[in-house]
Amino acid sequence: MAPVHDELQRTLNPTCTGASVIAMQYKTGVVVMTDRVVSYGKMARYKNVSRQYKVNDNVLVTFGGDHADFQWLQNVIERQVLLWKRFDQDIGPKALHGYLTSLLYARRCKMNPLWNTLVVAGVEEEEKNNKETSTPFIGIITQKGCAYQVKHVATGLGAFLLNQAVEDEFRKKGDELTRQEAEAVLKKALELTLYHDCVADNDFEIGRVDANEGVVLGKEQTIIGDWSIAETNCQYE
Repeated sequence: MAPVHDELQRTLNPTCTGASVIAMQYKTGVVVMTDRVVSYGKMARYKNVSRQYKVNDNVLVTFGGDHADFQWLQNVIERQVLLWKRFDQDIGPKALHGYLTSLLYARRCKMNPLWNTLVVAGVEEEEKNNKETSTPFIGIITQKGCAYQVKHVATGLGAFLLNQAVEDEFRKKGDELTRQEAEAVLKKALELTLYHDCVADNDFEIGRVDANEGVVLGKEQTIIGDWSIAETNCQYE
């Protein structure tokens, strides 16, 4: 039997990828924004693709990076959810964040990483079925298995462009931020991404995890932006 050269089957350059993810906590939950395109290199190959995955009523997972790896991860997450169901429990955002951290770190150690940056958003219930004890949660996991918890985040190119702008807006009200105010901040951040990131798309969706409403996947929306500056550019024929 011929030897299997496993190292030759490992992904070195992801083919179809998603761009930035932007997330922010507000008073009773978390809002998450992603665009709806999967790019083949720099080409917008697949439109109207959601990059948000509802795990249960308390957890929402979004991704940037390789779309194929995230499809595989969805199956892994689903199996983990079913495992918890056997014990009559729903997996929480902190537990799922820890599990995915171990998984991505293990794959990295095998020199066969999953080419994703994951954002686990949710509401952690300190006491089961007691909404008053719920706290918003945003956890990040990088391709190398590095994990941390934040109150707002932008991944991908947005990590270089948007983190400071989002933080400035968050500091004005902090944990007293309302959902509408948080969504307005994310829309402005996406507009900035649209100007600077060639693989970002103007079709987007805003999902949220709320202590009272659970996970709500947003409808597709479109942002136009302000392109009036193009009239002053004389470099195009």
